[in-house]
Amino acid sequence: MRKNIYSASVFWAIVLLLAGTAVLFAGTGGKIAGTITDAQTGDPLVGVNIIVEELQTGASSDADGYFFILGLHPGRYTVSFSYVGYKTLTKTGILVVTDRTIVVNATLESSIIEGAEVTVTGQRDIVEKDLTASEQVVGDEEIRKSWIRTLPELLETQVGVFQGTFRGSSNLQAVYLLDNLSVNSGLVSDNYTSFNLSAIQELSVQTGGYNAEYGEARSAIINVVEKESITGIHGSFLGRMKPAGTYHFGPYLYSRDNYDFTNYDLDYWTDQSNDPLSRFFQQDPAELLSQWQSQITPNDTLGNYNERAEYETEATVYGALSNRVNFLVSGRFKRGVGIYPQAIPFNPEHNIQGYVNFKINNSLKIRVGGFTGGWESSGNLSVNFNSLESAQESAWLIPMQVSQPYSRHKFNPMGAIYLQWPEERRWNQVYLKLSHVLNQKTFYEITASYLQDKMDRSDRYGRIPDSLYSRRDDEFMMVDRYIKQGYFHAWDKTSSSVFQLKGDFTSQLDKHNLVKAGFGFKQNDFSYEHFMGVHEGGARWNLVNLFDGKPYEGNVYLQDKIEFPGLILNAGLRMDFFHQNRKASANMFDPLAFQPGTPGHDPEEPLGFPGTPETVDTNLKMALAPRLGISHPISQHSVLHFSYGHFYQRPSWTKMFGLPYVNYTESDSAALDPYGNQFTYMEEWHGWYGNPGMGYERTVQYELGIDYDIANQYKFDLTGYYKDGNNEATVITGVYAATYNTTKALMVSNSGYSDVRGVEMSLGSHLRGPFNFDASYDIFWSASGEVGFSRLYEPGSDLIDVPKGLRSGESIWNNFHKIKLTGNMYLPKGGGPKLFGANPFGDLNVNAYFWWRSGDPYTYHSPGDISTKTNNRRWFSYYQLNLKISKGFHLLNVRSELSVDIRNVFNQKFLRRLYGDDLIRWHENPNMPDEQRLPRNSYSNEPDVWNWYTYEVPPREAYLQFKIDF
Repeated sequence: MRKNIYSASVFWAIVLLLAGTAVLFAGTGGKIAGTITDAQTGDPLVGVNIIVEELQTGASSDADGYFFILGLHPGRYTVSFSYVGYKTLTKTGILVVTDRTIVVNATLESSIIEGAEVTVTGQRDIVEKDLTASEQVVGDEEIRKSWIRTLPELLETQVGVFQGTFRGSSNLQAVYLLDNLSVNSGLVSDNYTSFNLSAIQELSVQTGGYNAEYGEARSAIINVVEKESITGIHGSFLGRMKPAGTYHFGPYLYSRDNYDFTNYDLDYWTDQSNDPLSRFFQQDPAELLSQWQSQITPNDTLGNYNERAEYETEATVYGALSNRVNFLVSGRFKRGVGIYPQAIPFNPEHNIQGYVNFKINNSLKIRVGGFTGGWESSGNLSVNFNSLESAQESAWLIPMQVSQPYSRHKFNPMGAIYLQWPEERRWNQVYLKLSHVLNQKTFYEITASYLQDKMDRSDRYGRIPDSLYSRRDDEFMMVDRYIKQGYFHAWDKTSSSVFQLKGDFTSQLDKHNLVKAGFGFKQNDFSYEHFMGVHEGGARWNLVNLFDGKPYEGNVYLQDKIEFPGLILNAGLRMDFFHQNRKASANMFDPLAFQPGTPGHDPEEPLGFPGTPETVDTNLKMALAPRLGISHPISQHSVLHFSYGHFYQRPSWTKMFGLPYVNYTESDSAALDPYGNQFTYMEEWHGWYGNPGMGYERTVQYELGIDYDIANQYKFDLTGYYKDGNNEATVITGVYAATYNTTKALMVSNSGYSDVRGVEMSLGSHLRGPFNFDASYDIFWSASGEVGFSRLYEPGSDLIDVPKGLRSGESIWNNFHKIKLTGNMYLPKGGGPKLFGANPFGDLNVNAYFWWRSGDPYTYHSPGDISTKTNNRRWFSYYQLNLKISKGFHLLNVRSELSVDIRNVFNQKFLRRLYGDDLIRWHENPNMPDEQRLPRNSYSNEPDVWNWYTYEVPPREAYLQFKIDF
């Protein structure tokens, strides 16, 4: 008790200390700063007027000639410098980046002519001297020119990002932000990522030591910044199409050349008719053949999967309605098409996002914004519910599609056992943001938001009657390998809402100190319902994971960006906290009180009947995270940067609140009552049993890097990093009751650890001609492990706890070399060679992206080889080339564009890793043709060409696009 009181006292003391400081300061956005001097004498000029033309905001220089402008939205600006007796200097194309200080120095020339002007094009420093850790920033112009159409694709082109991982750590450890506001729903740590690229001004990806203002993530912070303009109306519209075709490996899945047509021919049905043990004995073989061919003729939804084109439209409009109101609205609608036959003909997606800004006066602005989006899909989705964050639910079920040539559900996936219903997902967020400039040095932002995430994987189509259940009632086709109609009852329904209140404060205390502080608070409200019921051994078997909760969490932070010519330092301190805000069972081994002797069990009921368990309150969890980043310009053209920090993340709520159980009732409503008057036990196959004592996961990261400006045309970056993870919520322990231990619950605890170290190199050009490129290389080595127990038994049990021992292993992506190359050629309007006096190649853009990775390390020793070296071989390297060619046309102020995007230009295909006997046959028979050397289908004995190749490099796809910009 004393420990709890002490912890709470420390917690509130830190909250009040930091929050009290935070009230004084504020902020987000980018910063322009510089020094203004006389061109002849070099003396500083005091009182120079500096104006950002697009915003009509500015500052004046002090006695040292120094000025700064805070809180600028990312984008390109024109900055003018005017002073009596001097020529007005205008610098165009000044690129402002979030959280960055953009140095814009100026030297003014004296003039006796009133109104004389000088205009120059501003150049962004190739080496950013105030960047203290790794961050990649992609602007709207790069996005517009590239082949990319989704946010995940954009991330994959960045150094250190590989197939959803960030520097060897999973996507679960990343948090996505929209205009600095979290879009993570928390229940299974899902982020919303379906934002419209035409609405994005800037994307930043921080994989290194991010500042104290950023938290809730251990691997990456991804911030999407929307476009904004206070003048004119701007926008774009695009239509995009992928032609119909077969986009999987192997032939059409319902081809009449396949085994299910060719093997079950007239001879087969004649044999069946003549066999007295067959259910088709003495029936007409020709009629049987006709019936069979009718059965295996797919319906249009399944059979026409390769005849459906994919269509997508996207439109974005933004700008000013008046000098006090500006807005953005963007919508995208896609009629997605899966590569396989599936239960529904299309996988539709949509996203609508936007905001309206109201300028109350010169110092006060209010923004109302948000998004609504979602999808319905029968395909493989990159969502965290399909990982161990949802426990084992996803491991039991596969998408309702036909990915194998002879799947049992090939002719009717709806209702087939162990197939999940198509996912319907709906995301919504609305927010209200107040921005208030107190003076030139200080402003703050207060944001209130509501985020909702709903998922439904259930029989929304009314296909399965309540009275019929799989195993007992399933119907089969004439060849009973195939299901005619299944009656599988399973569903997953989740709902997660997050109310968030956050404040950010910024103040330029003096020339050298930019102080930020802030707070955040989230109130969560979620529900989770998983059900799977089948008839096994003559009785219903109901596997359920059912829970809800209203936990809360929050943070406070304080940081200072200290800027001197030879040293930039980011120092900060952040405190995070969360509380499960619930009463947990006092007996972790029997949370249902189904054992006689457990407090709360009804003495009138036998073993297995739940009671009313005793409960205890959960406790507040806290974490204090120091952050430090240093940038040291070691010459005019090179910068050394170092960062160190502690990064904490709360595990998914599913690991803290789960209540998996099994019962045997025939009533669905009774099955969903864990404390009902019926036999009910804790269950190990579906769901994690919530751990009330779970705390924060932690990563301590170190980073050291150097940036070089080569000839003011190329930037070279070399960075090394080390990440030490501990308290990771990855250790699974069986929790056994004393009296009944036939079944158990599986609980996750903070007993895992990880170790990642890596090197990244990049080289990018900043040429003024038509050609530019970016190249990167990275490699990391990672290991992970766990300690603790594999089995824990309730005190009083005859059995003893079983420790795991020290378990460790390498990551699946360990030791891969990865190379990414992007090349771009752009000829501006009116550029390129002339033909008959015209410029047919003007406004032409060619963008190419190539990636390569080394093959998987594996162990193979030929027969007779007595060596034991592990990982003595590597599989094939994989690579892919994507290409976009676009041509613009201009009429008045409207630009139109035609383009073609090609993924996997040369249609390369790469053999999957082989194992066991397949690997032996491959290695020991190098002269055999592929049909004999590679695996054959286990059912038909045909060459299994459908499964020979990896979808890491999928078959070639081409997209046609028409776009209008204004």
